[in-house]
Amino acid sequence: MKTVEISILGRSYQISCLKDEEDVLKACVALVDSRMQSLKLKGKLQSTEKIAIMVALTLARDFLNAGGITKEENIKQINAITTMVEHALDNTNEPQNNLF
Repeated sequence: MKTVEISILGRSYQISCLKDEEDVLKACVALVDSRMQSLKLKGKLQSTEKIAIMVALTLARDFLNAGGITKEENIKQINAITTMVEHALDNTNEPQNNLF
C-alpha cells in the first residue's frame, strides 16, 4: 500500500491505494474534483457536503446508465460502495485505507 495525497475542491486528503492503482485513483480524483469545481462555479450550491452528494449521485447515474449489469447487481455494488465510504468517513483521523 502507498499513501497518496490528493486534493479535491481545495482540500487535501491522504488516501491509501495499491501502487498499481495509483493512476486510476488520480483519474478518479481528477473527475470528482472537476465535477465539484464545475458545480460550485455554477453558484447554486455552496456547501461542500451538498456538492459532494450531487456529484456522487450524478456519477452513480452515469455509471448505472453505462449498462451491462442487472439492477440487482447495481444495488449490490452501490451498497458495497456505500458501506466502504461510510466506514472511511467514520475513521476521519486516519488515511482512507480501504477506498482504493
